[in-house]
Amino acid sequence: MSTRGASRKGQERSEAILEAAEGLLVDEGHAALTLRGVAQRAGIRLGNLQYYFATREELVAALLTRVLERAKARLAERVDAAGDSVGALDKALEFLLEDQREPASYRLFYDLWALAAREPAIAAELRRFYAHYTDAAAELLTRVAPELPRAEVRARAELLVSLLEGLSLFRSGTAGAPDRRVEAELRRFVSWLGTRSEQGPGPGGRAPRS
Repeated sequence: MSTRGASRKGQERSEAILEAAEGLLVDEGHAALTLRGVAQRAGIRLGNLQYYFATREELVAALLTRVLERAKARLAERVDAAGDSVGALDKALEFLLEDQREPASYRLFYDLWALAAREPAIAAELRRFYAHYTDAAAELLTRVAPELPRAEVRARAELLVSLLEGLSLFRSGTAGAPDRRVEAELRRFVSWLGTRSEQGPGPGGRAPRS
């Protein structure tokens, strides 16, 4: 995010711009995401917007940072309320599954993926976002299974993030619909991620938590 506008008023203006950009992506899609379009939605002049975000790439980078920080704050509330580390993993998964069914969430990322597929600068920002997302998943898995080697935790965290992002296409209703059996298998798989077992979650694995 740009360091300009560090005053309280500047921060409020930056937030209003980012809110407009997110709303534009969700409501109209990535083709509508131009600096001029965001300025119009925010009710400001293009030059004023460019004082805070000079390029669309800079705007997208700030938007992803905002989305990540907001999600981490909401996730922390769930995790902190859990009674133990395993409960924290369950609460985290519950939150992520709920988020997959929110149109404002999955539409935002569908359009960001579309932008990233065509624009290397946007793809770089999205990779940074997912690196931080994976860091958060790895931190949570470390709390559940501190004895796991760091490299294995990282690999499991990447697998979890990949699985959840792919599932969002189906659970959101875009390419499918939520299925309780799939969710139960997902919970069993995530339960395995927090164990020392090198074998995948087969029939003898831990049962899904209710």
